[in-house]
Formats: sequence, structure tokens, C-alpha cells
Amino acid sequence: MVLSALVAVLLVLTGCASIPTSGPVGTSAPEAAGQSDFDYAFDPPGPTEDASPQQIIEGFLRAGIAPQDDYSVAREYLAAELSREWRAADQTTVYASEPNIVENVEKGSYTVEVSETSSIDEYGLLTRKEKQTTKSVDFELTKEDGQWRLSKVPNGTMMEEGSFAIVFSAYPLYFYDSTNTYAVADYRWFATRQGLSATVTAALLAGPAPYLRNAVGSAFPEGSELARASVPVESKRATVDLNEATFTDATELQRQLMQQQIQLTLSQIQNVNTVTMTVAQRAVSLGSVAEGFTKAIVDASVPNTQIAIANKSLVFYQGNGVVRVGGVQDISAYKPRDPAMSPADNRFAFLNGKRTQLFTVDESGVAHEATSGQNLLRPSIDVHGWTWTVGNDGRTRVRATPSDTKKDGPSRQVNAGWMSNADVTSLRVSPDGARALVIAKIKGKTGVYITGIIRDSEGVPRGFTDPLELDASVPAEQGVWNSSNSVVVMKPSKTKAVQAEEISLDGTTKELEPLLGMTNISAGPGDQRTVYAETPDGVYSQVFSTWKKREGKASQLAYPG
Repeated sequence: MVLSALVAVLLVLTGCASIPTSGPVGTSAPEAAGQSDFDYAFDPPGPTEDASPQQIIEGFLRAGIAPQDDYSVAREYLAAELSREWRAADQTTVYASEPNIVENVEKGSYTVEVSETSSIDEYGLLTRKEKQTTKSVDFELTKEDGQWRLSKVPNGTMMEEGSFAIVFSAYPLYFYDSTNTYAVADYRWFATRQGLSATVTAALLAGPAPYLRNAVGSAFPEGSELARASVPVESKRATVDLNEATFTDATELQRQLMQQQIQLTLSQIQNVNTVTMTVAQRAVSLGSVAEGFTKAIVDASVPNTQIAIANKSLVFYQGNGVVRVGGVQDISAYKPRDPAMSPADNRFAFLNGKRTQLFTVDESGVAHEATSGQNLLRPSIDVHGWTWTVGNDGRTRVRATPSDTKKDGPSRQVNAGWMSNADVTSLRVSPDGARALVIAKIKGKTGVYITGIIRDSEGVPRGFTDPLELDASVPAEQGVWNSSNSVVVMKPSKTKAVQAEEISLDGTTKELEPLLGMTNISAGPGDQRTVYAETPDGVYSQVFSTWKKREGKASQLAYPG
């Protein structure tokens, strides 16, 4: 599955005792990502009298951009029986240029050919075609009351890229990390229309996108479904009526996690503030706060202090200040480089000068060799204490070291899966520990990927999911997370102007001001986290849209993570 540049255009143009309406279980709603005020309305015309078959087909395709009243205008172009059965939301085909309508030999039979660039399924999953491909769709027409009407069309709509950018918006569905501590966003694309709350809820109940399966979880068990096709919203309160199977074996904790998950998801729709779950239209009891329930962290952040290298020692870097990390043994003999800092405790990691050894530094300041290899990548320390690196010695080897090797064992190799035959240049774990940003060259093509981290019941990493590919418009070799749902990528050069790009998982992008000789970039999740860059001339920070030289002398800066 690929997030395309097409999506970046999106910004241009919801037998039980009663549930408490306010009480101990709640969530803070993050800023809404999608728009659902229904503040636009396309008004395509219905079929004209004595319209030709080609005019009926053209009118039907145009009417696909008007989702109001369940695509009522598009249904006017369909024969009576098909109008009742046609499922407009099953899929959307997005194309690049005007459709070609071909009349076939059989009377009333036509083929519509489009240059397909992407498609969206009923659960909002967007898949982009790496190359534009011609998609052929057969249409059949018949006469009803002397007028041509479509008697056979596939379920779903077809629309041009520009129309898609206006009709569809990105909405996050929320799932849990392996500890139920973090809410991980899974962005989907839906037409902004009446019934959006039900569409989003159905997608949530169906589970996470392929690139997150087995890396995140849902509080809703398999088989959970809406008991009715609608999610009514009154006074900004959505009522979600679910089937009995949803709650058959649900504990109080699980019900509270369900409530939190669906509340976070539907609160992204602007006309929903509160969610009530019901079964057989009776409110589900949540009870008092269950043991083990915590309010999910939606936008994970890291400390504002960076780790860096100065005078062959680990140093903290903040603003213009450089302070040596106290209590750490002398590591100068290792010629340390590429440091990392834990986002959760006072632990560090670094590579030796030859990039053949990874060292971890425990909370007492003692350095331990964690693993060895060739061309090791800069380490990344996740929120669970695992230190990650990748060795490239003809075969990709992903290594992960637990924070407590005496208790949890030594560094171990993690099944690299799709990365096995790739040339990986960057691997950084997300703030929630559920995903990794990977930049890799596969079969001669460099790509920017988000992959889920598969962990066992003890939290031990075991492998990676098949990835989601992001569409970078700049050369990429190095990447960092700068929020829970966005990354910054660049390709370093000591002599050329380097442009970094911020890529969000909702499909939006932002190019940073080029900087001559950029060799490193540092960004971190959190409010007002400054982006830093390095050149042979020193350290720079981003101030508004420009780069400002900093006085602090250090190199290889990195935020925790």
C-alpha cells in the first residue's frame, strides 16, 4: 500500500444497565484531522430527457462526486432495481484523465476505460498504483419508460484526481499499542457525507490496516459489528449500537478500552463530541475505572534535550547549551559516534568510530558492548527500552537489545522480513514503539517506509509487518520522527544544498528550506520541538522557515528515541 502525492492535495480544497454520561472513564480528544461540516455540496444534474447512452454514462460518472443523500443523483441514472442495490461506498477508483467510453458490438453494452492512479476500498484503505494502469469497466444499459438507464455497473464510484481531493478527507482510526498505553493512528480516506460516523465505525471494527496488523490491537473482538447501518448523532452525541457478540465475554476493562477507542476515533468528526455504546439500543455499563485502565496517550512526546557528541564524550544539547552527560565512564577510546538516548529513562547508546560495535550505557553509566557487525546504523532506543540497529554486511541484519540484558537476555536478531534483501540506510522506532520508519533501497529503488513492529506477549520484538510506503519528493537516506504521525527525511551531503521534507501519514507534505552541506537532521515529537541540522560549519536550528546558526559546539545531535 502506498501513500501518494495525490493525497497531499487533500488539504487544498462520529441487556445492560445504563452507561454514565460522565464519569471516571474518558479521553482527551486530539485535534480533528478531517472535515465533516458538510460545508460544500456538489449539485450535478440528473439525467435529461432522451439522453443518449453515452450521456447517461458521462452523467453517472459526474454524479459520483456528489455523496449527499447516499449518492441520490447518481442513482437517478440507474435502472430501478440496480438503483436499490448499488453500493456506492464499496470502492472508489481515482483516475488521471478523461474517461474513454467505448461502444461494444452488443446493443447497450459499453466499456469505460480510465487511467487509474489509486483506489480506496470500503474501509478507507488507499492503494496507489506505482504506474498508471488502464482500468476497463463494463457498463450495460436498458430502456425504462423509453429512457436509457444503466442496468449493470460495478459497485463503487469513479472520479478524477482533483475531485477526489475535494470529496475525500483523511480520518484517523485509533488502535492500541501492545501495552494499551498509546493510541496509534491508522489514517483512512472517506467521502465527507452524511453517514460518515457509521462508515468510520465500521472501518474501526474491521481492524487495522495491513501494515499495522499484529503490531497494534483493538479492544473490539473479532466479530464485532454495528447492529444497524447508522450511527445517529444528536447534540454532538453519537450512539453506536453494536451486536451482542461484541460484549459477550467483555470484561469491565475491555468495555472501557472499547469506549476510549471509539471515542478517540469518532471525535475526529467535527459534529461528534461524545459517544455512547449500546447493545439492543440499551446503554452499555462501563462501571468504575477498572484496574489496568489508563487514559491512552495520543500524541506521544519526548524530552526536549538532545544527545550529541563533543570531545569524544556524550553530551546533552539544548538551545545553545552543551553539557557533558554526568556519571558515564570514559568512552573516548571507542571514538563514539551516532549517539541515542532513551525516551523513558537515563540510558544511552552509541556506535564505535568504525561502526562495527554497538554499545549501550546503563543507568549506572557503564558501557556494554551490545552487538557487533559491519556498517551498523545509528541506534534507536524505543519507549520499551529496546535498542535497535541494523547491520549491512551483504545481508540485512536487524538487532534489538533489551534494557536489562541480565533479566531479558542478550541482543537478538529480529526477523527482517521484507527488509532481508534491502540496503537499509535508516531505522527509527516511533514514539509509541509500535512502528518503525525505515529508509531502504530495494531492487535499485530507494523508498521511505512505515512498518509495524510485531512483539510477542512479553513485548519482545519478533518481526515486522509488510510496510506502508510514503511518497517522498526529495532524495532520502536519513529519517527521523517529528511527531507520532509524521517524519522528516533527507539525503546528507557535505557540499550540496540539501532539502529535507516533512511527510505526514495523513498524506500532507512540507518541504523545509534547503541548507548547504546538511549532514544530519534532528527532530523530535512534542509541542514546539525545534528542528536542528548540522553542516561542516556547525549546528543550525529552524526558526520559522529559515535556518539559524547555533553557538553550541557538538555533533550528531538526536532527540530521544
